[in-house]
Amino acid sequence: MNTEENVERIPFVNSEDPKLLLIKGNLAREQSKDYVKKVANAIHKVIEKHDSALLRCVGAASVNNAVKATIIASGEAKTRGINLALIPSFHNVNFDGTGEKTSILFEVRKI
Repeated sequence: MNTEENVERIPFVNSEDPKLLLIKGNLAREQSKDYVKKVANAIHKVIEKHDSALLRCVGAASVNNAVKATIIASGEAKTRGINLALIPSFHNVNFDGTGEKTSILFEVRKI
């Protein structure tokens, strides 16, 4: 199975932008551990294909999950001789019918 097929199957990937991962928060403790590992794997796969990944987070729990996943992905990348950088920014998101919210957008890229 090649990387392109794997990236298309990642449930966090936004169909409009394959580099954009939508991160959830407020999961049960057991679910959260598995979820963070899956996000870390998704970060790694997206970076393999596109050289960078974008993680969109709304809420403190999703930011926490994104940071944990990035740390895990960075550790995995280091075993392959790749260093990752995390670049945060604010981004306004329009949700269906609920109006606009401010999200945190993390760019994870190779350095």
